[in-house]
Amino acid sequence: MNKGKIGLAVLVLAFGGIVGISSTQNKECINLYVDYGVLEQAIFDKCISSTSDIKAIDLLKNNNFTLQGTEKYGDNVVCRLNGLPTAKDETCKDMPSENAYWALLEKRRQMINIPFIDNGYTWAQVGVADLVLSPGDSLALVFASNGNVKFPD
Repeated sequence: MNKGKIGLAVLVLAFGGIVGISSTQNKECINLYVDYGVLEQAIFDKCISSTSDIKAIDLLKNNNFTLQGTEKYGDNVVCRLNGLPTAKDETCKDMPSENAYWALLEKRRQMINIPFIDNGYTWAQVGVADLVLSPGDSLALVFASNGNVKFPD
């Protein structure tokens, strides 16, 4: 065996010891997490069985969540979830207040474990009507209070 092949073998073994296939996320479901925060409802945290891609809005509706968007942005902005906040607190005409709103967060399935790389929740880059999730992904809606969002663990 020449030096190049030996070096490659050592590199593969070393790298293989650091990186492995993730077994911490269930690849047959989409984790749905809803934290009502100051709205004082129970936290919903459930692994929803799924074998194919689904839009976030459909995942929520299929699991008995009612959503109301805004007049200006439609269903891409979550103004109310299961009637909260109430119409007294939020009109849903435009964007909700920067101090009290539903934060839309996502966590993509980690294909491999890489040390020191955080695969936690991040802000969704599109609205709830356009966000497509795959089995193994996670979706979180968290109600922000005083502009603070408590990201799920």
